[in-house]
Amino acid sequence: MKKNYGVAIGIITLVLLLMACQKEDEKTIEVAGKKSAVIQWIETTMRDNYLWNTEIPAANKLNYSAGAEDFFRSLLTLKDGKTRGGSHHYYSYIEKNKDYTATRTSIDQEDTYGMEFTAYVITDSNNQPLGYYWVRVLYVLPNSPAQAIGLKRGDWIVGFNGKNNNLTQYSNLLRGGGLTLTVATNPRDVENYKQVSLVASRKVEDNPLYVDKIIEIDGRKIGYLLYNHFTTGPDGYTDRTYDEQMKATFKRFVDQGVNEFVLDLRYNGGGYLISANVLASLLVPEKNQNDIFSIDTDNKGRQSKRYFSSEGATTHLNIDRLFVLTSRSTASASEVVINGLSPFMDITIIGETTEGKNVGSVHYAKNEYEWALQPIIIRITSSNTSYDYSSGLPADYPCNEFDRNQNTTDELLPLGDEDEFMLKKAIELITGNRVASRAAVQEQLPGQDVYQLVYNSVERHQTNGVLVTPDYSRDTFWNR
Repeated sequence: MKKNYGVAIGIITLVLLLMACQKEDEKTIEVAGKKSAVIQWIETTMRDNYLWNTEIPAANKLNYSAGAEDFFRSLLTLKDGKTRGGSHHYYSYIEKNKDYTATRTSIDQEDTYGMEFTAYVITDSNNQPLGYYWVRVLYVLPNSPAQAIGLKRGDWIVGFNGKNNNLTQYSNLLRGGGLTLTVATNPRDVENYKQVSLVASRKVEDNPLYVDKIIEIDGRKIGYLLYNHFTTGPDGYTDRTYDEQMKATFKRFVDQGVNEFVLDLRYNGGGYLISANVLASLLVPEKNQNDIFSIDTDNKGRQSKRYFSSEGATTHLNIDRLFVLTSRSTASASEVVINGLSPFMDITIIGETTEGKNVGSVHYAKNEYEWALQPIIIRITSSNTSYDYSSGLPADYPCNEFDRNQNTTDELLPLGDEDEFMLKKAIELITGNRVASRAAVQEQLPGQDVYQLVYNSVERHQTNGVLVTPDYSRDTFWNR
């Protein structure tokens, strides 16, 4: 009897131990699946603000133990962004929080050689890659390492560190500790290659107002502006330095009697909506100054109207038509300007179909969190709300400066030059005087006669949707 009692005690003890272990396991599972503070913040922010919040998976479908980046991406829908080359690129994104104390050692310090470029893979006559790239300079920033060594638009970089045809990583030309480059005006003219030494990359100011000029031809005064990104000023969106420079530039256009205008947005991947509104307000006819610039629709279907900015009220060009130069890199706020002006002006697009980013995002961050969010929160239309340009704004006159079947001379003349390929097309349309193209000069080397465009550094600057500043609010600017 005592023996049986002892066995019973042993069994009860074993059961209690197993139950305790099970409870401990359940506790461990509960802790592992518990939402951390940052995960909770990400989910709440997205469910409240994300344009496609109804497509965020239910809580029981989410992995709350995932890292912040993976968790954020698990909330996104394929309606967000575009699919290219078999992979999907989301417009919404998560990034390190610049104000988080653990990352204060490097506060987004710009680090660049100061040039934008295209890269070409070199192939043989059978279209087989030879294992290296040639790079062509699109433009150079003032007071940059690239400008210091005399690099200019149209130059070719065909090698580095004293060798030719050895550039296998074109990303090396974005930043670094310095390089010796092999540079050519004509990459096939080996006898005239030269070596130049590029010093280490550093912070360089990138003023978006890159070129402005007035071209007088056939009794017309054509204003030209190459505007490369919608940035309010060098020190963040509260700094309005560049917007003020833009207004001063347009005042000069007005004072000089400009009566035609070419807006060059071919390298403009977007930026802040507040700057886009200022630019559009300087271009819109005076009679339409109080009209609607854009309409924003949020995830609840609520629409908010943005009117043309009063900042352009005192400076109006006497124009009723606008010629815009575009490329596939033209996106976001650039498209908002074109679309917002289209109900009020005759707009002619010269170039390529634009990206088609008709959405806007807002920055969400808290100092205590390592991560910041930039989700898409609104869809943007003009006063013609029925027009959907998510597939891009098509060109009225297709034109591609990198297409050697079109740009037969294969030249990249200085931006703003009247003979520069894209600008010349606009001048021809304005004046009605079509200029004969020079004959193409296609030099070839035996076994090497093809180079194919594979990369454009400008596109790394594209914003993932129009940027809406926190103080650009409904109360201040909307629904007036």
